[in-house]
Amino acid sequence: MTDSSKTFSYVDYPSAGLLRRFASMVYDALIVFALWFLIALVFLGITGAEHSSKDLQRTLFPLLLTGTFLFYYWFWSHGGQTLGMRAWRLQVVDGNLDGRPVNLAQSLSRFLMAILSLGCFGLGYFWLLISSSGDTWHDSLSNTRTLVLPKEINKKVVPAKRH
Repeated sequence: MTDSSKTFSYVDYPSAGLLRRFASMVYDALIVFALWFLIALVFLGITGAEHSSKDLQRTLFPLLLTGTFLFYYWFWSHGGQTLGMRAWRLQVVDGNLDGRPVNLAQSLSRFLMAILSLGCFGLGYFWLLISSSGDTWHDSLSNTRTLVLPKEINKKVVPAKRH
């Protein structure tokens, strides 16, 4: 059995709490803002500086969303941790809790539902306070879980090799 085919159970790890998730989001927001700056810089370098707000809504905004999704997809599908999640010992895993990485469909539904969760004044995040499993809307609807890892396990997490 190779390292990439080993799976284990996450059943004993607790679901991440609200404050830990928000702290992780602050870390990741700094990276995402830098990514947006880079995307905008390249976009304006290629297309020129003069654009109407409608042009930017139709072109730059989708590029920023796509770049943000690709950032999260890569990290969620390669080890289950963004840099902010790693700092706060969080990991996104498949909802079966058997160690499988999050796939493209799960990542896309998770990403879109997280936007909705925030767009509803954070209600999708606050949902974890009343959820019996401690999951947010985007956890539940994408069949993923966001768990807190013990320090020694978190140190061993490396990006998974995708086939």
